[in-house]
Amino acid sequence: MKNKFWNEASQGGAIIGLVTVTLSFVGMYVPQSVNFVLSLVSFVATIYLLFYFTRRRAAKFAKEGYSYAQCLGFIVAMGVFAGIVAGAYQIVASNFLFPEKFEEVYNTVIATYAQMGTFDNNMMDTMKTLMRSYIFSPIPVLISQVLASIFTYGFYGLFIAIGTKREADIFDNASEDEE
Repeated sequence: MKNKFWNEASQGGAIIGLVTVTLSFVGMYVPQSVNFVLSLVSFVATIYLLFYFTRRRAAKFAKEGYSYAQCLGFIVAMGVFAGIVAGAYQIVASNFLFPEKFEEVYNTVIATYAQMGTFDNNMMDTMKTLMRSYIFSPIPVLISQVLASIFTYGFYGLFIAIGTKREADIFDNASEDEE
């Protein structure tokens, strides 16, 4: 049963991750005004797919039920795999596909920190190193994407699990007691 849990979580998470990555990829080629719409579509698709895969998993447990905590755990597990897909995409995108766009983001963040004037030169050098690592280095990118997905999907799951949990079938138990 454990293997099936992780198998279903990995499939659902990979599909959600691929949808998110595809919309993000398309967003790199469209104007900023359309990018907002794509972000909204990505959000709605993520919520729908989390609900769909969790409801489908819960439906398999009609007799014994599938609790709120089990639904939330399944959503968080899907978040791990969606984070891996998103992290892999960001590594490829920032280093190979769109390095100039990610370099622009890096320069903007560093310029903002420099304008704030709250950091001395040593701290700015540290910030530059950390930000470069956070944006371009594979391991920090992957870890941050997985953690971000776990927390984001966990938050969504707090609400989605309410609608997907499944109580045990009370009529099925009554027929067993009579026999």
